[in-house]
Amino acid sequence: MKKHCFVFLPVLVAALAFAVACGGAEPGNTTASAVSVTPDDTLFQVIRGGTFVNSSGETVRVETFSIMVHEVSNRFYASFSAASRIEPPPDPCFPGIWNSMTEQPDHPVVNVSPSEASEFASSMNLRLPTRNEWEYAASQGLSGAIANQYPWGALPPTEAGGIPGNYLAFDDWLQRDGDGYAYTAPCGSFPLSRAGLADLGGNVAEMVFDDSTWVLKGGSWAQGEDAMTLGWSREFASGDRCWYAGFRLAR
Repeated sequence: MKKHCFVFLPVLVAALAFAVACGGAEPGNTTASAVSVTPDDTLFQVIRGGTFVNSSGETVRVETFSIMVHEVSNRFYASFSAASRIEPPPDPCFPGIWNSMTEQPDHPVVNVSPSEASEFASSMNLRLPTRNEWEYAASQGLSGAIANQYPWGALPPTEAGGIPGNYLAFDDWLQRDGDGYAYTAPCGSFPLSRAGLADLGGNVAEMVFDDSTWVLKGGSWAQGEDAMTLGWSREFASGDRCWYAGFRLAR
């Protein structure tokens, strides 16, 4: 699939600079880190529209949309949320990490609720993807029923070659660092999907909108391989937050 990527980094930095100049951030907030936002933080991939059979067996039409290549990082969230006066999420308190937001800037942000993620997205005229958009993007290049497949294909991670994602290997908490990471991994640490998207399977489960509800998709560092299949989902209330759930933006 041909890649159609764009970056809105200059717009983001300009918006942050304006907010600081106009007193849009409290002293001591992380707005100063705006200069460290990288192009990868704001990289989008265009997914051309089409018809597909989703994981529930329904044939649906998805219009062309753009979705972030990476999950929203701590660095990106801290930079723009401070300028927009959005409260930072509670620290996940990963052992040995005193402040994930500052010590792990390139890791995906966690402990953000769907309502907070939506507010963050709206502040940039963006949104969270729908469930069908997420599944459509994750299933690019796959053939046949997708419910039991992974973003990389039908083979489970132990047979796919290499390490395709950050997940709870062997469903064993004590062996969860077998992929190199005991908790979250830096965004983009594993191979891209066939659509050019990172971490659709594992790292953090992603919030998507499904009709009138929110669900998590894609599995995470704290879940086994089954959660990385395209048919897996878990309901997530608008005020819920957890240390294995994050999100990516769409437009």
